[in-house]
Amino acid sequence: MTRVRLTALALALLALAPACARDGQADPASTTGATTGATTGATTDPTTGTEPTSSTTAAPLDCAAAPSDLFSKRIAPLLASDRPKTCNTCHLSGVDLQLFVQETPCQTMACLDTRGLVDLEDPQSSTILQWIARADPQSPLIDQQVIDEEYQAFRAWIEVSAECGLCYTGDTPCGEPVTATCPADTPGGDPGSEPFEDPGDCAPLTRETLFRHKVYAWRDRCYPCHFDNKDVVAPKWIATGSCELGSLMTMRNVLDGGLVDLGNPGNSLLLLKPLAESAGGVPHGGDDKFADVNDPAYVDFLAWIEREAACTP
Repeated sequence: MTRVRLTALALALLALAPACARDGQADPASTTGATTGATTGATTDPTTGTEPTSSTTAAPLDCAAAPSDLFSKRIAPLLASDRPKTCNTCHLSGVDLQLFVQETPCQTMACLDTRGLVDLEDPQSSTILQWIARADPQSPLIDQQVIDEEYQAFRAWIEVSAECGLCYTGDTPCGEPVTATCPADTPGGDPGSEPFEDPGDCAPLTRETLFRHKVYAWRDRCYPCHFDNKDVVAPKWIATGSCELGSLMTMRNVLDGGLVDLGNPGNSLLLLKPLAESAGGVPHGGDDKFADVNDPAYVDFLAWIEREAACTP
């Protein structure tokens, strides 16, 4: 079928990232028209997002068509190129679902599942929903209605997919891995080509950007063992792809994989594994990556971990 092109809507990606401060804002899951109809007791038609007009029990879900039909009717229209997107308010610029879109809705959902952005066991806990919900309704062109529409449509699509199961049967739902060189990369590049002035706050965007400059930029130190597109027996915590997406997915992998110790940053495996044992490191299957604690990469890694520790309640 014709490839569905999705334009900028944050993944994404956290739960990798903490929520943006949204004091006084409505929870998209509780607004009128939520897909489960929990506040009214009615069952909502997931394909259209509307409640039935009679008390007749809804027809059984047609799993052969429902996920793709819902995508076409409720997701694709939200992603029109001229429509404001929630991702533009709260994420690393350039990260959007277009990076995950495959040839069919079935393959696209499978790709989101592979990347850990949807939770088919608990749809409401999906990372992509958390990212949509953290958008700022006070941003230009983004209001609560935009946030609610995106949240409810994506939640409905995830819930239907959870009920019906994934419909993609191939081996590579996200396609063949690609690599990209980021302007922010320090090794082998010009660190000043994409300057970053750290505002020193705990905003999700600040922390994501800090990770990209302080950690992801040094990823070649860990090549090829820890890259997700290399056939080497080792933990695959470094995601490949576009700079923005690869960085965000890697940050999620690091946080979820227990590689940082927010109670004692200096005791983080992200620091101790690559550090030479003679300098206080722990056994590592690969070669030493940090000669000592004065290594620029070690210093950058520690700076990001310390920020995460300071910003995590």
